[in-house]
Amino acid sequence: MTNIKDVAKEAGVSITTVSMVLNNTENKISQATRKKVLKAANNLNYKPNSYAKALASKKSNIIMAIVPDINNPFFSELVKELTQFAQEYSYFLYIHNTNNQKIKNQEFEKLLVSNFFAATLVVDRNVKNLDEDLVKKHNIIFLDEVDFASRNTQIVTGNNEIGGYIAMEYLIKRGFKNIGLLIGPRSTANSSRRLSGAIKAAMNYDIYIDPKNIIHGDYTYEEGYATGKFFKKRNVDAIFSFADMSSYGLINYFLEEGIKIPEDISLISYDNLFLNKIITPKLTSVDQNLREIAKNAIMIADELIKNDKVQEKIMIKPEIVEGESVGFKNENN
Repeated sequence: MTNIKDVAKEAGVSITTVSMVLNNTENKISQATRKKVLKAANNLNYKPNSYAKALASKKSNIIMAIVPDINNPFFSELVKELTQFAQEYSYFLYIHNTNNQKIKNQEFEKLLVSNFFAATLVVDRNVKNLDEDLVKKHNIIFLDEVDFASRNTQIVTGNNEIGGYIAMEYLIKRGFKNIGLLIGPRSTANSSRRLSGAIKAAMNYDIYIDPKNIIHGDYTYEEGYATGKFFKKRNVDAIFSFADMSSYGLINYFLEEGIKIPEDISLISYDNLFLNKIITPKLTSVDQNLREIAKNAIMIADELIKNDKVQEKIMIKPEIVEGESVGFKNENN
């Protein structure tokens, strides 16, 4: 791959001169030298490294996205949308995958300071309790609800409370009363909001949710599969799972046990991932509208980078996408 040294050698000038010409940072360089450098770069098909260019110009067009697990379809779908909108705004998206490891504040600050990012999108619940000045200084935007939000915190997320409400209401309107909930980790704000919405819906329809039927999970396939046995013993009529990945585990467990969905047990889920279109039965799921979340996140990042005055909390309204996993509960069954 051609580098800046090759261009300098081809043009017969120093690396510094090539850098100045390509970044247009020095007016004293003669037009003849400029033409020579540009011709050499063109002949060698040299493409300047975006990161190096940012350092030279003191302006970055790189946005970092911090995700916990890029192999998880939810995060890979979100990254796909973020990448598309970043490109539309002429930014490059750099992905930092934490592999579900907790990040200490000092480590996070070191990551930001040692790199040259125009803005940072945090999609990882392991990043929390950040210093307010750090959030403001580095144009940090959270793509999830956070408990430490302040007036300087930029947040773009789905409205989890509404999502929890409409999912529970959907089950209740189809006649279900004995409902199990597979929720998220205790420490996550999105799980707490979804649970709050679900309980509000149950109360509004005078439906009692047995606390013993509420199980904390971690949004994974393995957790869903393991929890299937519990819900079978509890003999629930329907399950509200807070993540599609967990729902896939539930589906496989019930399939192996000869329990039919939705004939024997109904299942409503959350996220509406692409995989829902190809599994059997197709999941009825709450769609967070990742495309709209990504679009707004990049728009806010662009505004922060250019104007540094945005203070936003955007809540995207979710909706239910019907599949085949929820039936009707009759009084006789």
